[in-house]
Amino acid sequence: MRKPIILIFTLSLLSSLCVGLVGPIYPIYVLKRFSATIIDTGILYAIFCIVAAVFKAPAGRLADRQGKVKIFLLGVFLGVACMLSYIFAYDVIQLYVIEFISGVSYALQRPALLALMADLSNRKNRGFMMGFFDSAYDIAEAAAAVLSVVIVSQLGFDALFYTCSCCQALSGILAVKSGKTFRR
Repeated sequence: MRKPIILIFTLSLLSSLCVGLVGPIYPIYVLKRFSATIIDTGILYAIFCIVAAVFKAPAGRLADRQGKVKIFLLGVFLGVACMLSYIFAYDVIQLYVIEFISGVSYALQRPALLALMADLSNRKNRGFMMGFFDSAYDIAEAAAAVLSVVIVSQLGFDALFYTCSCCQALSGILAVKSGKTFRR
């Protein structure tokens, strides 16, 4: 039981690193690299949030029917594609498309990850496990926020997006390698 829990925490940490690395620095990236306005940054973030909110419940149902690891991997694949797309984007309109797909990616990953965590807990410790799981997510996101500033100031935005792509890809590789661990 311990190995699957460590694995799910690792997947969560890698996922939150990606969110934490991009989140705080994203508005600066949009304003510096594109002819964008502050309004664009707000709309881009709103698109991500709305799309994620709309797709989370259907993605959760899909995870129940098709398998949590499969749906998580689909989200990871889209996430890697989105992170790499930021490097090659040259127009703010492209960012709107990337944010839409990013929202779908997050919507696929998060419910699957939460469902895997719920599967690994029992009635007696479910609240504790979920709290611990979410606290680990928040701590990693906070550390990543600081790390993002260091990466961008020393290496630039492209390095940040490559780092995020690697975090996403690594979480996918771990999920594939340990798919049997999650099956009951």
